[in-house]
Amino acid sequence: MKKLLIGIAGMPGSGKSAVFQVAPKFNIPVVSMGDIVRQETLKRGLELTPENVGNTAVELRKEYGKEGIAVFCLKHIQEKFKDEDIVVIEGIRSMYEVDYFRKHYPLTIVAIHSSPKTRFKRLKKRRREDDTLEWKAFLERDMRELGFTLGNVIALADYMIVNEEDYNTYLKNLEDVLKGIVTSWRKGDKSGEPGGI
Repeated sequence: MKKLLIGIAGMPGSGKSAVFQVAPKFNIPVVSMGDIVRQETLKRGLELTPENVGNTAVELRKEYGKEGIAVFCLKHIQEKFKDEDIVVIEGIRSMYEVDYFRKHYPLTIVAIHSSPKTRFKRLKKRRREDDTLEWKAFLERDMRELGFTLGNVIALADYMIVNEEDYNTYLKNLEDVLKGIVTSWRKGDKSGEPGGI
């Protein structure tokens, strides 16, 4: 079956995980690259802290190549979602991952952008195990993420959604973008290019 991957990219706290609320409306499964890294962090006997999760991501890339996390992710998709026509990948962080996925399937990138101040407030409120509550650590995490070439992924995205407004407006914008991509794909445009280019 011809499959489309939709990659969601953005800095920590930008709102990527909202795709877990929106994608089911289109019967699309979502795979989180961050969850894959967190699972591997736990397998290595490490606590889920921002430093440990970040270091595990770095180590996976050293061990399996710069696209290492994408390798794990694609294997998961091929095993668990082989009969799905579209799969969303939440948390793409590097051009190496983008290139790896595109070697196997068409990939459309949707970037989510929020200012650092907004993202920091959200992370403090979210309080996931690997979130930081200190500004300095937040900036260090941002620099680590940008070191993976995440900035390039965002800059070269097929679609960009700014998430500075209220949450419902953002969800509507995300839903509209996904609806356009899904409708185009399911109506027969199998190029995976924005707007059927």
